[in-house]
Amino acid sequence: MFRLAAKSVRHNPKRLILTAFAVALGVGLIAATHIFTDSLDRGFTRLFGEIYDGVDVIVEPITDGGEVGDPTSGDSVAKNLDDDAVRIAQDAAGVDLAMGATEALGALIGTDGETLSGGSGFGPPTLFFNWTGVEDFDSATLLDGRAPEADDELVVDVDTAEQHGLAVGDQVVVGGAEGTYPSTVVGIATWGDSNNTQGATLVWTSLDRVRELGGGDGWTVIHVRVDDGADAEAVAAAIDTALPEGARALTGAAKAEEQAESLGEALKAVDIFTLAFAFVALFVGAYIIANTFRIIVTQRTREFGLMRAVGVKGQQVRTMVLGEALLIGIVASVTGILMGYALAGGIIWLLKALGPGESFAAPIIPLDAIIWGFAVGILVTLASALLPAIHASRISPMEAMREAAVQNRRGLTMRNIVGGALALTGAGLTTVGLYAGLDRPYVYVGAGAVLLVLGVTLLAAQLLVPLAFGMRDLLTRIWRVDGKLAANNIHREPRRSANTAAALMIGVMLLALTATVTQTVKAVANDAIGGQFTADLMVVSTTVPGSPDQSVVDELASVAGVETVTRSASLDARVDGVKIPVTVLDTATAEEAIAYETEPSFSEIDGGVFVSPSAIEAGAEVGDTVTLVGEEGEISLEVTGTYPNSGDGDYFVDFAQAEQLGSPIDVWQYSIVAESGADLDQVRADLEDLVATEYPLLTVQSPDDMLELANQLIDLMLAVITALLSGALVIAVLGVANTLLLSVTERTREIGLLRAVGSRRRSVRRMIRIESVVMSLFGAILGIVLGVALGVALIRALEEFGFDTVAIPWGMLAIYTVLAIVAGIVAAWWPARRAAKMDVLEAIAFDG
Repeated sequence: MFRLAAKSVRHNPKRLILTAFAVALGVGLIAATHIFTDSLDRGFTRLFGEIYDGVDVIVEPITDGGEVGDPTSGDSVAKNLDDDAVRIAQDAAGVDLAMGATEALGALIGTDGETLSGGSGFGPPTLFFNWTGVEDFDSATLLDGRAPEADDELVVDVDTAEQHGLAVGDQVVVGGAEGTYPSTVVGIATWGDSNNTQGATLVWTSLDRVRELGGGDGWTVIHVRVDDGADAEAVAAAIDTALPEGARALTGAAKAEEQAESLGEALKAVDIFTLAFAFVALFVGAYIIANTFRIIVTQRTREFGLMRAVGVKGQQVRTMVLGEALLIGIVASVTGILMGYALAGGIIWLLKALGPGESFAAPIIPLDAIIWGFAVGILVTLASALLPAIHASRISPMEAMREAAVQNRRGLTMRNIVGGALALTGAGLTTVGLYAGLDRPYVYVGAGAVLLVLGVTLLAAQLLVPLAFGMRDLLTRIWRVDGKLAANNIHREPRRSANTAAALMIGVMLLALTATVTQTVKAVANDAIGGQFTADLMVVSTTVPGSPDQSVVDELASVAGVETVTRSASLDARVDGVKIPVTVLDTATAEEAIAYETEPSFSEIDGGVFVSPSAIEAGAEVGDTVTLVGEEGEISLEVTGTYPNSGDGDYFVDFAQAEQLGSPIDVWQYSIVAESGADLDQVRADLEDLVATEYPLLTVQSPDDMLELANQLIDLMLAVITALLSGALVIAVLGVANTLLLSVTERTREIGLLRAVGSRRRSVRRMIRIESVVMSLFGAILGIVLGVALGVALIRALEEFGFDTVAIPWGMLAIYTVLAIVAGIVAAWWPARRAAKMDVLEAIAFDG
């Protein structure tokens, strides 16, 4: 039977090409994801090896939970190694040299005031390191000039020097969170073997300067070189035993491996996110496969009947059909893996050409891409072909006496029952999630949405039949007999037409849902920024937190036309041993800049603490006493009010109370209220001049600027999701074309007779195009209605996170509708052309 299956595929490849291509697209997305992340993983593993190649042992600070702090943040845990830790490492047996190192984020500014790198914009950071003079510890080799010997001297990496035209002797300005420092470039170095900085700017300078920039008083890491012949692992273990709590020692090789594993975990999230869209594409492809095999089985009814008449068992027929599916799955999997390799290779090449692709290793096809590609491609194809194969096995020998391609049509009763049950269950779960007042309502809404989509997919045939009949008169009036025939063709094969439309419906539904959610996020952002922010300007940082010092507030307030400056900040503390986020405000002036909806107002906090819904769920109530524990202190405060939303912090205190905790306070915004009648443009220009010269890591923005940035990020997210869904949409359009092609083959004699009685070629083409557009439009409209409805339900379920409004993206929905019509016309091009070019006599004589 497998031999017969192979012959069948070989003799009739055209009817299966689009099906195989649909599967290959889904497999290609899966393979491309694995190849892309594998290349990135291998590239960074090599990079980590280079970084720690010359360091035998490292000592680094850790939290109580064993986590390593971020040295470029305001996290003091990352900078709390003291000189005692250095002495412990140096005194350990087998140690040749131990030296502390620290780092900080900053900016490099030209003498003309233009920021060369760093600052408050997005993009790769500018990192400052203290120069130790030990090449292995600095991971730097001087190419020109000398090492820095004073606070106002620095060395830059070679790529930065080339990019900005810097040479030894040039004057620059170093900028940090609290000031600027004129400096001289005294050297140019390469970092590691290839200066693979991933676009970051690396600067080496004196220890005091790095600490002034935010490097803290301690060390972020201690580098250790062991004696010749000493066992690095044994030395690391000895140092680790001697270190106090809050620090650990491990070999450089172990650290490189640990960072590679950490990256691998992060890449798994990328895999999961991307693979979700690949499986959507394959799910859509499953409809195409099932439809294709159902049509093929119908067209081969006489063939299977003859086989049964000469003694072939039903089980053997089923095996033959599944054998064909297996061959298609294998071919599609191989093609998909190669397509994935080409896609991943193209993306990596593009990233390298644009700059940020230095850490990618040469792409190869990893074993997991091959395993996943073949497993998914073959299983999806076999599973989709199973029901048509079972139907083929039940064809009676008497079918050999019937006309070719006459289907023993089954009713839609069972399909409607299952679809109705799923849809009702899904609708019920969604209703429970929205109105039952349960915790995490979005879980119930999400589960209900999945069941509802599956149910509507099965019920699509029931919806398409009356639609086709309802549109018949309209189509007839517009296109006369061509429109009537198109409507009749859809009506007589509702299962086939509905499956084809359902494939498109799923893709459009996800697009409509995403567009609804993103449009609502835009509306919420607009309300929050445009309505909540009453400040005229904001001074913000997107790199390191601003300084909590009152001197910064005073300097900003000294600008002419500024009436009020109020800070918004955050810190981490513990309540009952649980780490929680705390928002810190200048409560006396906070509501002059931001319209908080607290009860009562922040100005009445009276030295206490306000709590959010998250803290209330944890047991906090107005009138209770809450003890906040910081890094160097604790304070007991009375709960004197409530904050309406979750996600902005659990507890809210004034700076006076926050400073008693001894934890780093990260200021992320200074809100500026201008004097009445002040020239806002002039106030902004004066603030920008002050920030550029004194605080280059900060930037001045207006509420409109922030809203524009938020909208750009939301649009980017929508574009990424749309791009990832494009595979499913392409497969759906191929499904429409494939169904029409097979339908044209099935209706060859009918088309020949139409031509014989006077139909013109253009009438045949028009009839096929109308069928295609109606199916595409039906799928798109159903997808839009379902996507918008589920999007609205999901937004309502997220109300506790501040989603208190719903916005429908009417413009995007109109675009999706127009694109569905265009897709229908495109999908019909080849089937319509093929139908119109049929020889009339050969078509009439066609016998399946």
